[in-house]
Amino acid sequence: MGIKKIFCVGGANIDHKFRALEAIESGTSNPVSEIRSFGGVARNVAENLAAWTSGVYLRSVVGDDSDGRHLLSHLEQSGVNIDGCLKLKNHSTSHYYAVLDSDGELHTAYAAMEIYNHVPVNLFVDQYCDWPQESIVFIDTNLPEEIIEFIIKQIPAKKIQVCIDPVSVAKAKRIPAVLKDVFLIKPNQSEAGALTGLKIETVSDCIQAGRVLLDRGAINVVISMGSQGYVIVNQDQETHFPAYSADRIVDVNGSGDVFLAGILFGLQQKYTIIHACEIGTAAAVLTLQSDKTVASDIGISRLHAYMRTCKRPNMSEIQL
Repeated sequence: MGIKKIFCVGGANIDHKFRALEAIESGTSNPVSEIRSFGGVARNVAENLAAWTSGVYLRSVVGDDSDGRHLLSHLEQSGVNIDGCLKLKNHSTSHYYAVLDSDGELHTAYAAMEIYNHVPVNLFVDQYCDWPQESIVFIDTNLPEEIIEFIIKQIPAKKIQVCIDPVSVAKAKRIPAVLKDVFLIKPNQSEAGALTGLKIETVSDCIQAGRVLLDRGAINVVISMGSQGYVIVNQDQETHFPAYSADRIVDVNGSGDVFLAGILFGLQQKYTIIHACEIGTAAAVLTLQSDKTVASDIGISRLHAYMRTCKRPNMSEIQL
Protein backbone atom coordinates (compact mmCIF):
# COMPACT_ATOMS: atom_id res chain seq x y z
CA MET A 1 0.00 0.00 0.00
CA GLY A 2 1.33 3.47 -0.91
CA ILE A 3 1.54 6.54 1.23
CA LYS A 4 -1.72 7.63 2.85
CA LYS A 5 -3.50 10.53 1.23
CA ILE A 6 -4.33 13.53 3.43
CA PHE A 7 -7.52 15.48 2.73
CA CYS A 8 -7.74 18.94 4.32
CA VAL A 9 -11.38 20.05 4.46
CA GLY A 10 -12.28 23.58 5.52
CA GLY A 11 -11.36 27.23 5.19
CA ALA A 12 -9.33 29.03 2.53
CA ASN A 13 -9.18 32.79 2.64
CA ILE A 14 -7.12 35.94 2.22
CA ASP A 15 -5.32 37.04 5.40
CA HIS A 16 -4.68 40.66 6.31
CA LYS A 17 -2.33 41.06 9.27
CA PHE A 18 -1.91 44.48 10.87
CA ARG A 19 0.92 44.73 13.38
CA ALA A 20 0.90 47.69 15.76
CA LEU A 21 4.06 49.75 15.69
CA GLU A 22 3.52 50.83 19.30
CA ALA A 23 1.15 50.09 22.17
CA ILE A 24 -2.47 49.85 20.96
CA GLU A 25 -4.88 52.48 22.24
CA SER A 26 -8.63 51.98 21.95
CA GLY A 27 -10.90 54.66 20.52
CA THR A 28 -8.27 56.16 18.23
CA SER A 29 -6.17 55.48 15.15
CA ASN A 30 -3.13 53.24 15.65
CA PRO A 31 -0.12 53.10 13.30
CA VAL A 32 0.41 49.60 11.87
CA SER A 33 2.33 47.69 9.25
CA GLU A 34 0.33 45.37 6.98
CA ILE A 35 1.02 41.96 5.47
CA ARG A 36 -1.42 40.36 3.04
CA SER A 37 -1.19 36.63 2.40
CA PHE A 38 -3.18 33.49 1.72
CA GLY A 39 -4.76 31.88 4.79
CA GLY A 40 -7.48 29.67 6.19
CA VAL A 41 -6.84 26.80 8.59
CA ALA A 42 -7.33 23.90 6.16
CA ARG A 43 -5.48 25.79 3.42
CA ASN A 44 -2.54 26.60 5.72
CA VAL A 45 -2.34 23.02 6.92
CA ALA A 46 -2.37 21.75 3.32
CA GLU A 47 0.40 24.11 2.19
CA ASN A 48 2.59 23.22 5.16
CA LEU A 49 2.10 19.51 4.47
CA ALA A 50 2.91 19.88 0.78
CA ALA A 51 6.37 21.15 1.73
CA TRP A 52 7.05 17.87 3.52
CA THR A 53 5.15 15.14 1.68
CA SER A 54 2.93 14.19 -1.27
CA GLY A 55 -0.69 13.11 -1.50
CA VAL A 56 -2.09 16.33 -0.02
CA TYR A 57 -5.57 17.52 -1.07
CA LEU A 58 -7.60 20.62 -0.22
CA ARG A 59 -11.39 20.58 -0.21
CA SER A 60 -12.71 24.11 0.23
CA VAL A 61 -14.77 26.87 -1.40
CA VAL A 62 -13.65 30.23 -2.76
CA GLY A 63 -15.39 32.96 -4.67
CA ASP A 64 -15.23 33.01 -8.45
CA ASP A 65 -13.06 36.11 -8.23
CA SER A 66 -9.41 37.06 -8.64
CA ASP A 67 -8.65 36.35 -4.96
CA GLY A 68 -10.03 32.83 -5.23
CA ARG A 69 -8.26 32.09 -8.49
CA HIS A 70 -4.91 33.34 -7.20
CA LEU A 71 -5.31 31.39 -3.95
CA LEU A 72 -5.98 28.10 -5.74
CA SER A 73 -3.22 28.70 -8.29
CA HIS A 74 -0.69 29.30 -5.51
CA LEU A 75 -1.71 26.08 -3.75
CA GLU A 76 -1.49 24.06 -6.93
CA GLN A 77 2.01 25.38 -7.55
CA SER A 78 2.88 24.38 -3.98
CA GLY A 79 1.94 20.78 -4.72
CA VAL A 80 -1.55 20.62 -3.25
CA ASN A 81 -4.31 18.90 -5.23
CA ILE A 82 -7.19 21.42 -5.61
CA ASP A 83 -9.47 19.43 -7.94
CA GLY A 84 -12.20 19.16 -5.30
CA CYS A 85 -12.35 22.89 -4.50
CA LEU A 86 -15.47 24.79 -5.55
CA LYS A 87 -15.61 28.32 -6.98
CA LEU A 88 -18.94 29.91 -6.11
CA LYS A 89 -20.34 32.58 -8.42
CA ASN A 90 -21.79 35.75 -6.88
CA HIS A 91 -19.82 35.22 -3.67
CA SER A 92 -16.53 36.74 -2.53
CA THR A 93 -13.59 34.69 -1.30
CA SER A 94 -13.45 34.91 2.48
CA HIS A 95 -11.10 37.37 4.22
CA TYR A 96 -9.55 37.29 7.69
CA TYR A 97 -8.26 40.44 9.41
CA ALA A 98 -5.88 40.06 12.37
CA VAL A 99 -4.58 42.89 14.53
CA LEU A 100 -1.34 42.04 16.32
CA ASP A 101 0.15 44.01 19.16
CA SER A 102 3.73 45.28 18.96
CA ASP A 103 4.99 41.95 20.39
CA GLY A 104 3.32 39.92 17.64
CA GLU A 105 0.54 38.55 19.87
CA LEU A 106 -3.02 38.53 18.56
CA HIS A 107 -4.98 41.53 19.85
CA THR A 108 -8.24 41.04 17.92
CA ALA A 109 -9.43 39.50 14.68
CA TYR A 110 -12.33 39.77 12.25
CA ALA A 111 -13.61 37.12 9.86
CA ALA A 112 -15.55 38.08 6.71
CA MET A 113 -16.53 34.52 5.78
CA GLU A 114 -20.14 34.65 4.66
CA ILE A 115 -19.33 32.41 1.68
CA TYR A 116 -19.27 29.38 4.01
CA ASN A 117 -22.97 29.91 4.71
CA HIS A 118 -23.67 29.19 1.03
CA VAL A 119 -21.76 25.96 0.50
CA PRO A 120 -23.78 23.56 -1.69
CA VAL A 121 -23.51 20.63 0.72
CA ASN A 122 -24.64 17.87 -1.64
CA LEU A 123 -22.21 18.96 -4.34
CA PHE A 124 -19.41 19.46 -1.84
CA VAL A 125 -19.64 15.97 -0.31
CA ASP A 126 -20.48 14.07 -3.50
CA GLN A 127 -16.82 13.35 -4.29
CA TYR A 128 -16.07 11.97 -0.81
CA CYS A 129 -17.34 8.54 -1.83
CA ASP A 130 -14.18 8.26 -3.95
CA TRP A 131 -11.76 8.77 -1.06
CA PRO A 132 -9.34 5.86 -0.68
CA GLN A 133 -9.68 3.55 2.30
CA GLU A 134 -7.62 4.54 5.35
CA SER A 135 -7.03 8.12 4.23
CA ILE A 136 -6.34 10.85 6.77
CA VAL A 137 -9.05 13.53 6.79
CA PHE A 138 -8.46 16.82 8.56
CA ILE A 139 -11.51 19.04 9.19
CA ASP A 140 -11.66 22.60 10.43
CA THR A 141 -15.01 24.04 11.49
CA ASN A 142 -15.36 26.84 8.94
CA LEU A 143 -17.73 24.69 6.90
CA PRO A 144 -21.38 23.85 7.77
CA GLU A 145 -21.94 21.25 10.49
CA GLU A 146 -23.74 18.97 8.02
CA ILE A 147 -20.42 18.44 6.25
CA ILE A 148 -18.60 17.70 9.50
CA GLU A 149 -21.27 15.17 10.52
CA PHE A 150 -21.22 13.57 7.06
CA ILE A 151 -17.45 13.01 7.20
CA ILE A 152 -17.58 11.54 10.71
CA LYS A 153 -20.23 9.07 9.52
CA GLN A 154 -17.83 7.81 6.83
CA ILE A 155 -15.31 6.57 9.41
CA PRO A 156 -16.57 2.96 9.79
CA ALA A 157 -16.95 2.20 6.08
CA LYS A 158 -13.85 4.03 4.86
CA LYS A 159 -11.64 3.37 7.92
CA ILE A 160 -10.45 6.96 7.66
CA GLN A 161 -8.54 8.76 10.41
CA VAL A 162 -10.56 11.91 11.07
CA CYS A 163 -8.80 14.79 12.85
CA ILE A 164 -10.69 17.95 13.87
CA ASP A 165 -9.63 21.47 14.80
CA PRO A 166 -12.48 23.46 16.44
CA VAL A 167 -10.87 26.74 15.12
CA SER A 168 -12.69 29.06 17.55
CA VAL A 169 -15.03 29.07 20.54
CA ALA A 170 -17.97 30.10 18.34
CA LYS A 171 -17.30 27.54 15.60
CA ALA A 172 -16.66 24.73 18.10
CA LYS A 173 -20.46 24.56 18.41
CA ARG A 174 -20.55 22.95 14.94
CA ILE A 175 -18.83 19.83 16.25
CA PRO A 176 -21.38 17.10 17.11
CA ALA A 177 -21.62 15.84 20.67
CA VAL A 178 -20.97 12.26 19.53
CA LEU A 179 -17.36 11.85 18.38
CA LYS A 180 -17.37 8.09 17.95
CA ASP A 181 -14.14 6.90 16.32
CA VAL A 182 -12.83 10.43 15.63
CA PHE A 183 -9.10 9.78 15.74
CA LEU A 184 -8.03 13.17 17.03
CA ILE A 185 -9.57 16.42 18.21
CA LYS A 186 -7.24 19.35 18.93
CA PRO A 187 -8.82 22.29 20.73
CA ASN A 188 -7.00 25.02 22.60
CA GLN A 189 -7.98 25.73 26.21
CA SER A 190 -10.86 28.09 25.35
CA GLU A 191 -12.24 25.74 22.70
CA ALA A 192 -11.94 22.76 25.05
CA GLY A 193 -13.95 24.74 27.58
CA ALA A 194 -16.63 25.47 25.00
CA LEU A 195 -16.78 21.80 24.00
CA THR A 196 -17.03 20.46 27.54
CA GLY A 197 -18.57 23.26 29.60
CA LEU A 198 -15.57 23.17 31.95
CA LYS A 199 -13.45 26.09 33.12
CA ILE A 200 -9.96 25.32 31.90
CA GLU A 201 -6.93 27.07 33.36
CA THR A 202 -4.47 24.34 34.37
CA VAL A 203 -3.00 21.12 33.08
CA SER A 204 -5.34 19.19 35.38
CA ASP A 205 -8.31 21.01 33.85
CA CYS A 206 -7.11 20.04 30.37
CA ILE A 207 -6.84 16.40 31.38
CA GLN A 208 -10.38 16.48 32.77
CA ALA A 209 -11.66 18.01 29.51
CA GLY A 210 -9.78 15.34 27.57
CA ARG A 211 -11.56 12.63 29.56
CA VAL A 212 -14.92 14.18 28.71
CA LEU A 213 -14.10 14.16 24.99
CA LEU A 214 -12.88 10.55 25.21
CA ASP A 215 -16.19 9.63 26.80
CA ARG A 216 -17.90 11.13 23.74
CA GLY A 217 -15.98 8.77 21.47
CA ALA A 218 -12.74 10.54 20.51
CA ILE A 219 -9.64 8.34 20.42
CA ASN A 220 -7.00 11.01 21.04
CA VAL A 221 -7.38 14.51 22.49
CA VAL A 222 -4.59 17.07 22.18
CA ILE A 223 -5.26 20.34 24.00
CA SER A 224 -2.84 23.14 23.16
CA MET A 225 -1.87 25.54 25.95
CA GLY A 226 0.17 28.14 24.07
CA SER A 227 3.48 28.84 25.78
CA GLN A 228 2.71 26.12 28.37
CA GLY A 229 2.79 23.37 25.75
CA TYR A 230 0.05 20.80 25.26
CA VAL A 231 -1.69 17.83 26.86
CA ILE A 232 -2.31 14.45 25.24
CA VAL A 233 -5.20 12.38 26.60
CA ASN A 234 -6.12 8.91 25.35
CA GLN A 235 -6.76 5.46 26.82
CA ASP A 236 -3.05 4.94 27.51
CA GLN A 237 -1.90 8.29 28.83
CA GLU A 238 -2.77 11.66 30.31
CA THR A 239 0.44 13.57 29.77
CA HIS A 240 1.52 17.20 29.72
CA PHE A 241 4.35 18.20 27.38
CA PRO A 242 5.97 21.60 28.01
CA ALA A 243 6.57 23.82 25.00
CA TYR A 244 9.93 24.35 23.36
CA SER A 245 11.29 27.81 24.11
CA ALA A 246 11.22 30.21 21.17
CA ASP A 247 14.22 32.50 20.84
CA ARG A 248 11.84 35.27 19.78
CA ILE A 249 8.23 35.64 18.67
CA VAL A 250 7.63 37.56 15.46
CA ASP A 251 4.04 36.52 14.73
CA VAL A 252 1.76 33.95 16.39
CA ASN A 253 -0.47 33.52 13.32
CA GLY A 254 -0.04 30.14 11.67
CA SER A 255 1.65 28.40 14.60
CA GLY A 256 -1.46 26.40 15.48
CA ASP A 257 -1.98 25.39 11.86
CA VAL A 258 1.58 24.14 11.40
CA PHE A 259 1.33 22.27 14.72
CA LEU A 260 -1.57 20.36 13.21
CA ALA A 261 0.28 19.87 9.94
CA GLY A 262 3.15 18.30 11.85
CA ILE A 263 0.77 15.94 13.63
CA LEU A 264 -0.86 14.91 10.34
CA PHE A 265 2.53 14.37 8.72
CA GLY A 266 3.52 12.15 11.63
CA LEU A 267 0.32 10.13 11.31
CA GLN A 268 0.94 9.69 7.59
CA GLN A 269 4.41 8.36 8.40
CA LYS A 270 2.86 6.00 10.99
CA TYR A 271 4.61 7.67 13.94
CA THR A 272 3.14 7.48 17.42
CA ILE A 273 0.87 10.34 18.47
CA ILE A 274 3.63 11.58 20.81
CA HIS A 275 6.23 11.68 18.02
CA ALA A 276 3.71 13.34 15.68
CA CYS A 277 3.00 16.07 18.23
CA GLU A 278 6.73 16.62 18.73
CA ILE A 279 7.12 17.34 15.02
CA GLY A 280 4.17 19.72 15.17
CA THR A 281 5.64 21.50 18.19
CA ALA A 282 9.00 22.04 16.52
CA ALA A 283 7.31 23.38 13.39
CA ALA A 284 5.16 25.73 15.47
CA VAL A 285 8.15 27.22 17.30
CA LEU A 286 10.01 27.83 14.05
CA THR A 287 6.89 29.43 12.54
CA LEU A 288 6.56 31.75 15.54
CA GLN A 289 9.91 33.20 14.53
CA SER A 290 8.73 34.00 10.98
CA ASP A 291 6.55 36.88 9.79
CA LYS A 292 4.79 34.47 7.42
CA THR A 293 1.71 32.44 8.31
CA VAL A 294 3.22 29.54 6.34
CA ALA A 295 6.99 29.70 6.63
CA SER A 296 8.61 28.49 3.43
CA ASP A 297 11.99 27.54 4.94
CA ILE A 298 10.92 24.80 7.36
CA GLY A 299 11.91 21.46 5.89
CA ILE A 300 11.78 18.04 7.52
CA SER A 301 15.55 17.95 8.05
CA ARG A 302 15.41 21.32 9.83
CA LEU A 303 12.57 20.09 12.04
CA HIS A 304 14.48 17.01 13.12
CA ALA A 305 17.65 19.04 13.71
CA TYR A 306 15.71 21.46 15.90
CA MET A 307 14.13 18.62 17.87
CA ARG A 308 17.61 17.19 18.58
CA THR A 309 19.11 20.45 19.82
CA CYS A 310 16.34 22.44 21.52
CA LYS A 311 15.48 22.34 25.20
CA ARG A 312 12.22 22.34 27.08
CA PRO A 313 11.57 24.42 30.20
CA ASN A 314 11.61 22.80 33.61
CA MET A 315 8.37 21.08 34.62
CA SER A 316 8.48 23.13 37.83
CA GLU A 317 7.87 26.25 35.74
CA ILE A 318 4.48 24.94 34.58
CA GLN A 319 1.25 25.43 36.52
CA LEU A 320 -0.25 21.99 37.18
